[in-house]
Amino acid sequence: MKPKMKRKWMFIWVFLTIFLVFLTYLWWFVIGCLKDYQNIPSHHFIGNRPSNVSALKEEGIPFSFLVVGDTHGSETAKTLIKTALSQSGSSFLVILGDFVAKPDIWNHRFFLTEMTTEIKPSFPVFLVSGNHDIDYNSLKIKKSDRRMSPEMYEALYGERNFDFIFNDCLFVICGVDLKSPTLYLDYLRQVLSQKGKGRKHIFVFIHYPPKGLSDHIEGSLPISREEEFFDILETYKVTACFFGDYHGYWRGQKRGVNLVVSGGGGRLKLSQPKWGKFQHLLRMTIDQEKLAEEILTNGEQFEWKAAFKEWIFTNIFPDLGTSLHVYYLILIGLATVAGGCLYKLTRAIRFLS
Repeated sequence: MKPKMKRKWMFIWVFLTIFLVFLTYLWWFVIGCLKDYQNIPSHHFIGNRPSNVSALKEEGIPFSFLVVGDTHGSETAKTLIKTALSQSGSSFLVILGDFVAKPDIWNHRFFLTEMTTEIKPSFPVFLVSGNHDIDYNSLKIKKSDRRMSPEMYEALYGERNFDFIFNDCLFVICGVDLKSPTLYLDYLRQVLSQKGKGRKHIFVFIHYPPKGLSDHIEGSLPISREEEFFDILETYKVTACFFGDYHGYWRGQKRGVNLVVSGGGGRLKLSQPKWGKFQHLLRMTIDQEKLAEEILTNGEQFEWKAAFKEWIFTNIFPDLGTSLHVYYLILIGLATVAGGCLYKLTRAIRFLS
């Protein structure tokens, strides 16, 4: 064989060897993701269940809780939450909806895996359902076995409408049902009338902000009875109401009720104004005489790792299943082919020399 042809083959074997070694490494990463998924603890703190309320540690006033919205399974949100966890003192976290990118069961499994095996919160995480979290009309997810229906959502996380009392404060989570968007008003009124009287503070959490908060926030609350909503907040002396959906930060007041929009946990939209446009998470501290708000900020993170892991969950696991034996067999096959290419490469180098 001519020297020029030998060099050509050597370059081919170099390319194939590097490619297959890299592919083998990526497949090992896939196996690690599968192991994480299989190690989700059966009793975790993610969701709206009475057992998670029971896990709250009643230590009295002062206490703090965290609020973040529209995380979309991003690396940015994970970094924000980890930063908040590293600062001790918070009692729980509320995510204001859109905590996954799509209402696909595998997107939700990715979210649960990240929360329970990487972030590992030591306290409960309560969830507000958003428009990205549930497929109400079967239009977003074509495969019925992967569609996150309202019933499947509640089986996975607990009730969409949920409330609890902690340190004599009432917390109300409203999951707006897009098929019956006024039902949450009845639930909100009932809870506040039965449990709100005499409370030190009342906090309400809803994904969709109402119209009229600000010119640059369009408002997405899918009901026509918004004044009734504000009537309820005023009547029962709600301390603050938190909203997501708008990917930024805004705060204001109406009828004596503090209104906070906090949807900057994940990606920011290019089309939105710069006012309030930053990644953030809120820490709310309740003291004897005051309510303090601290904003934790962070720059947008490089998202390739989170995006690749989510792609694995939504494309590889549904097709290949979750049996580790299958993945190890593929790994052995890739490693064998990579070893063969390496052998060929060493022979090509030897012949060329």
